[in-house]
Amino acid sequence: MAFAITADLVKRWRALNQAELERAEVLLDDAAWWLRTWFSEFGNLTALAADDPELAEGLLILSCSMVKRAMTSAGDGVGQAQQVMGPFTAQISYRNPEGNLYVYSAERDAILTLLGVNTSGAVSMESPGL
Repeated sequence: MAFAITADLVKRWRALNQAELERAEVLLDDAAWWLRTWFSEFGNLTALAADDPELAEGLLILSCSMVKRAMTSAGDGVGQAQQVMGPFTAQISYRNPEGNLYVYSAERDAILTLLGVNTSGAVSMESPGL
């Protein structure tokens, strides 16, 4: 079960043709599978989202972002290309050449925060004296 539907993606991005809608539907299902896998140590993400509207909204937004990134990746994966004729320089930077689904660390931290996980890396605690 996906956390978002194609209509959610269209609202957050642009109108899609029929082929894009079909691809988006598959990618939204794939994104949900990855999210359930990546966050499995915190429980059943689908059940948690059903009980927490804010988490459900966060997963919807994240799913749409993941699919948009995958669908906007160019076929060759070139993010930036530079050529100079003399003395013969060529530089190519690739960005997601395979159109993979991924999350940024800020997105991961946002979901972890919604799950009640401390993402700051620092904690405050009192220790009993010796």
